[in-house]
Amino acid sequence: MNKLLWVLLCVGCTASASAFPKDRLIDSLEGAYAVEDDARKRVDILLNLKDLTDSSGDEMFYTRRLFSEARAVGDPFAAGASLGSLASYYIARPEAADSLEIVLREVEPLLEGSSMEGLPAYYRMVDVARRIQVAGTEEAVRLSQNYVDSIRSCPPRTIYEEASQLFLKGIAAYKLGSAEGKMHMERGLPYWVDEMALLPKMKPTARRNFHANLITCLISVYGSKGDRDALVRTADDYLAMLDSYYLDSEVARRRPYIPKEMSYLTCYYAMCTSPLIERRQAQVYYDRYRRFVEDSQSEDNMLLDKYWFYLISVSYYEHWGDYDKAMSYNDSLILISRPNGLSAQLADMYVRRAQFYERMGHYKEACRAYSDVIGVRDSLSSQQYAQRVGELEVRYGLDKAERDRALLLAQKRRNMLWFIAVILVFAIIAVVYLWRNLSHIKRLQNKLRIESHRALESDRLKRDFMGSMSHEIRTPLNAINGFAELIAEGGLSKEESSEFAQIIRDNTQLFTALINDMLEVSQLDNTLEELPRTPMDICQIIRTEVERLPQKEGVEYRTDFAEPEIVVPLHRGYVTELIRELLKNAVKFTPAGSVTIACSRVENGMLTISVTDTGCGIGEADAEKVFERFYKADPFAQGLGLGLSLCRLIAEKSGGKIRLDTSYTRGARFVVVLAV
Repeated sequence: MNKLLWVLLCVGCTASASAFPKDRLIDSLEGAYAVEDDARKRVDILLNLKDLTDSSGDEMFYTRRLFSEARAVGDPFAAGASLGSLASYYIARPEAADSLEIVLREVEPLLEGSSMEGLPAYYRMVDVARRIQVAGTEEAVRLSQNYVDSIRSCPPRTIYEEASQLFLKGIAAYKLGSAEGKMHMERGLPYWVDEMALLPKMKPTARRNFHANLITCLISVYGSKGDRDALVRTADDYLAMLDSYYLDSEVARRRPYIPKEMSYLTCYYAMCTSPLIERRQAQVYYDRYRRFVEDSQSEDNMLLDKYWFYLISVSYYEHWGDYDKAMSYNDSLILISRPNGLSAQLADMYVRRAQFYERMGHYKEACRAYSDVIGVRDSLSSQQYAQRVGELEVRYGLDKAERDRALLLAQKRRNMLWFIAVILVFAIIAVVYLWRNLSHIKRLQNKLRIESHRALESDRLKRDFMGSMSHEIRTPLNAINGFAELIAEGGLSKEESSEFAQIIRDNTQLFTALINDMLEVSQLDNTLEELPRTPMDICQIIRTEVERLPQKEGVEYRTDFAEPEIVVPLHRGYVTELIRELLKNAVKFTPAGSVTIACSRVENGMLTISVTDTGCGIGEADAEKVFERFYKADPFAQGLGLGLSLCRLIAEKSGGKIRLDTSYTRGARFVVVLAV
């Protein structure tokens, strides 16, 4: 099982072979999401986007939206599907433990009785297990004992809580044994066997998750005990469960792009490389995994690459001594991992390549391969591999000059790194010294002024926020309450009931829009990095948003594009939001005339978008104020005063800026410049 660690360390390396079709599909789904009005269809689109962006930088963006919108429409399947990424995010950040519990409590009532029932109990279990597993020996023992003590007076209320307690009792028994100098996982086996008996009584998704946690522990225990029959039986039961789960009609229909590889990986890896398994039986498991990969690459799913298959293949053929095939698959791993840049995992692949050459007796090739390792990872352990190169050359009489060149290159690189490091240290010391002396007095003088300004600004924002919220939210809430009371009293005609219900829906949507604006501003405000980008046709996005504008008597909508298509890398969702807000603002304040949106490229890789209207216009004195949060030039206008503030945030997070063109006097013109 030690070799399994190498497999797991490689998690995070992704292949690029299928990147283009996946990106194209993501763009297509984002476009569909932007124009879809049906809330449940939007949830399905977000579910697919979340699965397609699994383990990427965009995953949490789509996950959070999916969680929010799935809860809003009462979709337990989609809400449960989002929990895995949310829980992983919070569990990996101990400081966010409260956030995890809040999320689980919020969603728990929605999941009860659905196929997602039991997931909150599972993720609470994972949180405790992780804290125990990552802790040092003494801390792990203390946490384990605390857990055992805490549940003595807390009988489980559900089968999921019972399974959680059994799993954690097994982990605690294993960790507590370390205090006695006994690190054998067999101490947890009785608890895990009892937990296995509960799995058939669980809902499908919870069963899959609990089973996946168990399988790693059971494989390790049965492997160390040498119990071949139990190992085979456990692996076959787990694989049969996975096959049944992914064939479930709801899973197959709603999650066609769900990542399956990691669910199977641990089990197939163990069965292909376990010393308890004979070569003939290991071949059966390897062929089953090969068919799984081939089936996954059928016309039903063209997105799965062969990264994990290559990973297992390397270890499988290495385990059975077929180093030629092992190296072939290892070279395939290197090929698909290289586009992601240098990493410790990539360096390990180069090391394995050299080791395979050595084991096959190709010592000259092994020497060159170890030299490649020096070039890839000289900062990690170059001395070790340089020494190995020398040993091989002395032992087998290879060309000394070749070795010297490799060693000299490595030495030059190390010397250069040391020189740069020393220069940087001195430069940092000098800068820090000068900065401390030159800025000390200025800091003291400005501190009081800054703190005073901050307090005043905070107080103003609070007042503005409360004033705006009390005014804006009161209107839709009063309408909802008033018409709901009329409906509840009865005595209305069918037409009146329908009309009042529509008014309630309209005001509910207005209320939701106000809340969403506040959430969007808050989310962007807390984002430190620029938004992720994907290529898109900005002209098509503009056409779509213009078509969605409500028809307004006496107002003409126009577009002005320098090119029929302008494809640029931007964040589709937020750029669409920016365009939508600018158009909504222009239409709102234009009683008659026209609203024109123009787009063109300019020099230095910049994109310009302008929205011009013939409305009431904005005074020069308000040119900057209109971008402030909660500011409204017309205090009686509907809205919180967040739209233009949100536009500025999006522009800045996209590496650009937005301004009001004060030279235009026949209405208002907003100009956005984005770096592309």
